[in-house]
Amino acid sequence: MNFLRNTRPLLSQIMLRCKAPPAARCYHGHAAPQQLMQDLGSANIKAACRRLSTSPQSFVLRWYHEPRKVAAAAAITLSATVMAACSHYDREIAPCTNRSHLVICSHQEERDLSESAFAEEKMMYLQQNMIVDPRDPDSVRVRLIMERIVHAAHRGLGIADSNDAPMLRVTEKRRRWGKALLASKPHTSHLRGLNWEVILVKDVKLNMKCIPAGKIRVCTGLIDCFKTDEEIAAILAHEVGHIIARHQADITTSRRSPSLLRLFYERRFEIEADYIGILLLGAAGFDPRWAIVTIEKLAKIVGDSVLRNIDPYYPSPKTRLRLLSQPKVMEEAMELYREVTAMEKVIDRYFQ
Repeated sequence: MNFLRNTRPLLSQIMLRCKAPPAARCYHGHAAPQQLMQDLGSANIKAACRRLSTSPQSFVLRWYHEPRKVAAAAAITLSATVMAACSHYDREIAPCTNRSHLVICSHQEERDLSESAFAEEKMMYLQQNMIVDPRDPDSVRVRLIMERIVHAAHRGLGIADSNDAPMLRVTEKRRRWGKALLASKPHTSHLRGLNWEVILVKDVKLNMKCIPAGKIRVCTGLIDCFKTDEEIAAILAHEVGHIIARHQADITTSRRSPSLLRLFYERRFEIEADYIGILLLGAAGFDPRWAIVTIEKLAKIVGDSVLRNIDPYYPSPKTRLRLLSQPKVMEEAMELYREVTAMEKVIDRYFQ
């Protein structure tokens, strides 16, 4: 509040420097404001002009009597308020996309809340006998694919070894925002020590949900439709992309944010998760082109209109396919894929 109070003299100086309307500035006497309002309200502009005077005793029209200047002052004050409010949040750089964003909680707070929510959700599924046995072949298969994706994330983002971060290396060219942001490193500390877990739930829906604490719920309906390991890996990598970019902690996801703003950023988050996911797919040794195949297959099975009805925040499959098919994006993912496959060939030849 002290900050906003101190800005009042500055606002007054700014507004007083603005040119007043060509008409004179003053009305005579103490009743001048009422006379002015009556004249203007009755559209008697000539009478208002006759009452105008430059006498020192007259009523002076100041900047806050003009709606245009009041609106400008309100805009400046609102901007200052927003800046003061945002100063309470931390700024982080999202890995791979290098997007600067504000987060509303620390990664430890986010982890504690998410683990608690997942424990309650898991208990509910256990009581309803909806969780597939962890020894079931489908459950084991999903878990092994998840382990490959997580291992690729740890290696690709330099969590295990900061000197070896291929995903950050291939995306370094995207950091074009000046020396200040170039000096800021992508935020990955929230991924350290995560207890990753994936559960398979008996549900015919084509659905998969991630929780920031490293927990992912997969519905059996998804496994029934996407039968190859590459397709399942593409969907899992997309969900892990949300966790890497800390989308659920972003300030724009707050309930206080305007709905249109949330809609814009939710779609942006999905596109960002697609991009990180296709990089993870390549880094895990899966052909990145399977991400394109998976989205095309999902659009054929469900349909664009149905997807939008299920989740209005989701971008259309055409938009997702167009962005992922960009030569630069695909080349970055293929570079990671070629590195991993070449390494695997060397290991197979000399160590087995």
